[in-house]
Amino acid sequence: MCLNIVQKKAIKYINGPCLILAGAGSGKTKVIINKIIYLIDKCKYKPNNIAAITFTNKAAYEMKIRLSKYLNCLKVNQIIVSTFHSLGLKIIKKEIKELKLNNNFTLFDEKDQIHLLKKICQKKNINNIKLLKKINFMISYWKNQFLTPKKVYQLTQSHEEEFYAYIYEKYNNYLFQANILDFDDLICIPTLLLKKNKTIQTRWQKKISYLLVDEYQDTNNSQYELIKMLTQSNSNFTLVGDDNQSIYTWRGANPKNIHSLQKDFHNLKIMKMEHNYRSSGRILKAANHLIAHNTHYYLEKKLFSQLQYGKSIKILIGKNEEHEAEKIVKTIIIQNIKNNTKYQDYAILYRGNYQSRILEKILVKKNIPYCISEKSSFFARPEIKYLLSYLRLIINPHDDYAFMRIINIPSRKIGKITLKKIEEKANQTKTSFFQVSDNLEINSFLKKNTINKIKEFIFKIKEFTKKSFLKKYNIIDDIIHDINYKEWIAKTFKEPNKIQNSINNINTLSKWFKNMLEGNSFEQPMNLSQIVERMTIRDFSDENTTEEKKNQVQLMTLHASKGLEFSTVFIIGMCEGILPNQKSIDNNNLEEERRLTYVGITRAKKQLFFTYPQIYQKYGKRVNMLPSRFLSELPHEDLKWDKTYILKQSIEKIEENKFKIYNLKKIIKK
Repeated sequence: MCLNIVQKKAIKYINGPCLILAGAGSGKTKVIINKIIYLIDKCKYKPNNIAAITFTNKAAYEMKIRLSKYLNCLKVNQIIVSTFHSLGLKIIKKEIKELKLNNNFTLFDEKDQIHLLKKICQKKNINNIKLLKKINFMISYWKNQFLTPKKVYQLTQSHEEEFYAYIYEKYNNYLFQANILDFDDLICIPTLLLKKNKTIQTRWQKKISYLLVDEYQDTNNSQYELIKMLTQSNSNFTLVGDDNQSIYTWRGANPKNIHSLQKDFHNLKIMKMEHNYRSSGRILKAANHLIAHNTHYYLEKKLFSQLQYGKSIKILIGKNEEHEAEKIVKTIIIQNIKNNTKYQDYAILYRGNYQSRILEKILVKKNIPYCISEKSSFFARPEIKYLLSYLRLIINPHDDYAFMRIINIPSRKIGKITLKKIEEKANQTKTSFFQVSDNLEINSFLKKNTINKIKEFIFKIKEFTKKSFLKKYNIIDDIIHDINYKEWIAKTFKEPNKIQNSINNINTLSKWFKNMLEGNSFEQPMNLSQIVERMTIRDFSDENTTEEKKNQVQLMTLHASKGLEFSTVFIIGMCEGILPNQKSIDNNNLEEERRLTYVGITRAKKQLFFTYPQIYQKYGKRVNMLPSRFLSELPHEDLKWDKTYILKQSIEKIEENKFKIYNLKKIIKK
């Protein structure tokens, strides 16, 4: 591989802690790949003593593919290439006896958590989804701060905080009794174990003698603590990240982790990778100007390129959102004909998913193919969730949530009163719903006809469990056939498109299941428990990894665009209240919104457009919009404004609000 001077230095720096501040498009994955090869070939590290941590399973898989071009498959498979959660799960499974957990635990994803919190809060007559998500966020925050419910109770200062602590306690008790872990547990449990048990800590520090972490800026508190626990003895690690691309604080990421390193590791070597191989000079100049308005704690970087300076950055202004969308689509059509480009070269990025609706309408009207990227997981779809719940109950009969989800899928006509009686009996005897249902005592409080239905269900689960131990046995196909699942879907979903999509999804799940059972060059064959774990901790970006790229305009949020690149990028809705969003303006918390815009800018390779509407339909009212303050922070000499619809009134309002627009009157020739 061709490497620049900074990349070579970063690869060869081995002894001691190393932080690589890698700007967008600077080849950070290339450095990680080459450093692993260098550790093995030149420094004689054993592959099984190296761990490379990524944030998605897709990124981990792609890293293995790239490593296989330079190392044999045996060596690649010995390297720990995984996500933080997969690594945490690995530690938990190895230390299961010390942790006093049952081997057959199952995992909760976010939807499971919300459903459980809803059930707990129903007793308090609370069914507000926003509040449930807030409580879920608080529980995640407390776990990542290593705070137990008891400790949270001690810290409460209001009735509201006491209520949250109460829910946290109930939530934790349920997980413990049902032998379930959530995603935060996968990091917090092993981290606390390594903190408390020096023998186990030493064992894992020897096991992982060199640690590499990608996307370090996205780590939260517990992930940072896990890094420290694994590297405390020798500090041999390389962390690669970009503080300018930290856009996930809303889900717990802590950008200050980059700066904490300097305090915790005094001999930390910091290297900056600023050579961008993706974008034109003009686009990078705009990105540098924008991000310079953020605080950088003495770690400021400036991207540069040896590519052409490139085309002017254009700002398109619509009368309203529909006119804005029409201008974007018209621009794509003209460029497509004039420059013989492909639709897949264009990406339209926005702050919120709701902004895609009008774009879709215009794209359909103009017969332009498009793909909309939404973060709705394949594994969250109901037809998939039900099958996974069957698998979870087969693995862990204490999983009451899975039991309740599938006992009437397909319908067995087991009523709510019956299920309530089973739940009450389980609470009295401190056993699971499955155990209560499998006990002769149910004869004393349920009718004979109902008992027969429940026994039939229990018998099926037991039969599936026996079969699941057979080697390379596709239990998914057996469940689908045995419960007439496709027929049930046809009756339930009714609409032909929904039915066909659901059946296609089921077939895809079956295919993935079979592939995981059999394994491949980079993945060992898995058992049922491992497959369900993988499917539960898998995220949207892991899906469709082998799907052929279609010739479609790409629509996605700015968050979803991270890590991608396109020849031409449109960032839409560049007005106050949208980007930056109103909440950030009200809280005077603009730095992450600026980083988000920076991420959008650095997705563009050759051409960049900003667009906004002058009038916006909000809550049924027409609202006059002001250009985003971020436009004022770009180099005005590189901007080409669409002056057709700029009103003098807009300029005056900008001046009234004291936005530093570098004197738009001079920029926009009347």
